[in-house]
Amino acid sequence: MMVSTARITQWLALLFALMLPNLADAQQKSDCPKRLGIISNDRLSEHVLDNMLEVYRALGCRVDIIDLPGRRGFIAFNSGQIDGEVLRFPIGAKQYTRPFVRSEVPLLEISNSLWGTAGSKRYSDETIGYTIGIAWQEQYLQATMLPNSGHHDIGDVLLHYNTGTFDRFLAEDSTIRRAIRKRTFTKGREPVQIEVLKVGPVYHYLSDEYAAFMKRFSNYIAKHNPFDGGEIM
Repeated sequence: MMVSTARITQWLALLFALMLPNLADAQQKSDCPKRLGIISNDRLSEHVLDNMLEVYRALGCRVDIIDLPGRRGFIAFNSGQIDGEVLRFPIGAKQYTRPFVRSEVPLLEISNSLWGTAGSKRYSDETIGYTIGIAWQEQYLQATMLPNSGHHDIGDVLLHYNTGTFDRFLAEDSTIRRAIRKRTFTKGREPVQIEVLKVGPVYHYLSDEYAAFMKRFSNYIAKHNPFDGGEIM
């Protein structure tokens, strides 16, 4: 039996229409980043991570998370060992030498401060504790030329503060408020906020080869606002 050309054309069009969603899904999955860096033992990054992974899953992507000290994250991204970082302040992204894209909307608005024992002075030559590889902290210390004590994560900073290695330190504010609520500090050494140093947004960053995915990511978080969870717990 002869089949008309028109009928064959209709069948081909129907077959293509049925295949189109699968082709689109495969194309979207092919633009997925594979490896993201996260700053080791960073409470802010840990707070964001679960929601970040949920967003990636919603966009059809599975991603490996690589724990890295602050400066190592820059090195790993610039050398192509990771495809991006869960979050950074824009000041941190200045350390990237590899072309990158960032989310079109911020993940969170964050405040950072100088903290210290009650009675600590805003202007003093006393040592300040800080986390190595956190760009805003290193920039502040470079600008002020104050004595400092560098540590690999905020937990180590708080440990040395508790034991009296130094009486002032730099940190993200909600992390310290949470530590105060949890009675992390030695009695009599509960820190007070001396000065707010920086208030600003943090963004998700990827290599520019993932620009198409970042567009999808940005559209999703603009619509669903998954990181608006209030104070970091």
